[in-house]
Amino acid sequence: MLPAMSRLGVMLSQRLPIIQWLPKYTSEDAVCDVIAGITVGLTLMPQAIAYAGLAGLGAQYGLYSAWVGCLVYIVFGTSRQVSIGPTAMLSLLTFTYTHQLNADFAVLLCFVSGCVELLCGVLRLGFLVDFVSVPVISGFTSAASITIASTQLKGLFGLKFSSEAFLDTWEAFLSHISETRLWDLVLGGISITVLLALRKLKDLRIGPPSDKDTHKFVHGLFWFVSTGRNALVVLICSITAFILYQRGMIPFILTGDIVSGLPSLAFPPLSTELNGRVLNVFEMISELGSGILIVPLISISSNVAIAKAFSKGARVDATQEMIALGLCNILGSFSRSIPVAGAFSRSAVNNVSGVRSTLGGLYTGVMIVLALGLLTPYFFFIPKCSLAAVIMVALIFMVDYQIIKPLWKSNRKDMVPLLSTFLACLFLGVEKGLLVGIVVDVLILLYFNARPNISVHSVESEPKYLVVQPRGSLVFPAVDFLRETVIAQVNESKHAASALVLDCAYVPHTDYTAAQGLAALVKDVKIHGMQVVLLNAQDPVVKSLLAACPELRVANSYEHVSQILSEDPVMIELGTYLQSLNKDVH
Repeated sequence: MLPAMSRLGVMLSQRLPIIQWLPKYTSEDAVCDVIAGITVGLTLMPQAIAYAGLAGLGAQYGLYSAWVGCLVYIVFGTSRQVSIGPTAMLSLLTFTYTHQLNADFAVLLCFVSGCVELLCGVLRLGFLVDFVSVPVISGFTSAASITIASTQLKGLFGLKFSSEAFLDTWEAFLSHISETRLWDLVLGGISITVLLALRKLKDLRIGPPSDKDTHKFVHGLFWFVSTGRNALVVLICSITAFILYQRGMIPFILTGDIVSGLPSLAFPPLSTELNGRVLNVFEMISELGSGILIVPLISISSNVAIAKAFSKGARVDATQEMIALGLCNILGSFSRSIPVAGAFSRSAVNNVSGVRSTLGGLYTGVMIVLALGLLTPYFFFIPKCSLAAVIMVALIFMVDYQIIKPLWKSNRKDMVPLLSTFLACLFLGVEKGLLVGIVVDVLILLYFNARPNISVHSVESEPKYLVVQPRGSLVFPAVDFLRETVIAQVNESKHAASALVLDCAYVPHTDYTAAQGLAALVKDVKIHGMQVVLLNAQDPVVKSLLAACPELRVANSYEHVSQILSEDPVMIELGTYLQSLNKDVH
């Protein structure tokens, strides 16, 4: 009974992380979480409105998506820094899969994505994240950032056109550039300039170093203004637009009316009307296509990556992050949320703000709820160009150009999946580009598994022999390459080698097909009058190879190899013959 209760306690502490830290929670932790939660809320509010427009939906959907995930992650999340909510990447993907549909499809995409993420967590599939390499994620993130920034050109220039892909956006932008609204461009340009300047404000040091109190106060004020720069710029632009609106002037394109209040909590839409036709849930999922897999994959990858970035080397429970993210999306869909995940920019703000636990999300969520209930009438006056500026400035720093130099120095072949993903995302679309990157990465992985590094050298002391040392698993794609390499070396060998020594010190395992191929290699080598000795092989490898080739000799050191090769060849053949007779009798 007690062991069962103990296991239950361990499982609950793993799957409900709040149980671990809540008993140790202090009033000092609470103060830090309040400050961090409010600071993140100021960052999230304008972002949520902007990302809803990026997803092709009304601004209220960004706010609907910004509060439930914060609350759910408090209980199930493992990283105190992660801030759950709408992100630029997921908003772009939501637009990609739902822009020709209606809002019901975006909400259903959120629900289905959550189910997929939760299922991956329940089945402990956290290891699947490891199959998407860093170069692929980097190429995808950089290309998606450029694509998203390009879609904001129409808001920045005050243009009206519809486009989907990167090339379509630029083609449409260039064809409509003559319709630029001057005051939108001026306000958008000023917003970008101010945002970039405020971003650097936190790094300024003013006052004599000896005056520590003044220095600390000024630096704290600068940091707060710099951190809340998005909300500050949007607020100033909105006040400007409001004053001009009261005087009968509307020089900017405004956000317009936003549905106020919280949405009524309801089960995600399982049917909808589209173009005069009623679709059931299966037809809706069919319309979403590959989005039901791509969106969860990106969500999981980004969430785990952010958690790892702030873990300071500690282990990140990817399975629990999948469960937490899945529940955030499933429960969020009941409040008309679009797909959500952790955002790196907000998580960085959370970290710098000194957050102590995931309870900081409570205060962020409360701010969004208050905004929905009290502030939505004032969101009418937010200029779209200011929201475009917020998105574009955030995305400038998501282009991961810094990875190129270390990749070039360490392993240039990793540039192939990076560039393949980047270019494919730009010219084929982000969802197809990601698939291209993964396929290229897998092909490279398979190629190098099929072409393991094989070193060959000869031992000139008596008895003379060739040593072949493969590095890596000997599996079926690699065995033909090994055979060709060995036979070529045997044919080119100018000395009278009496044997071939297969050094398997760096071979962790092999499979049946490879064992059969090595048995054929033994026969090929025997034609040249050479015997084969297996050296330094692990027990599973020895058993696999001896099952396919019983006459194979096994040695555990080079001295043992010399001893085997010094034996009388006639006696060796006789021993092999007697061994085969004994096997037939049994």
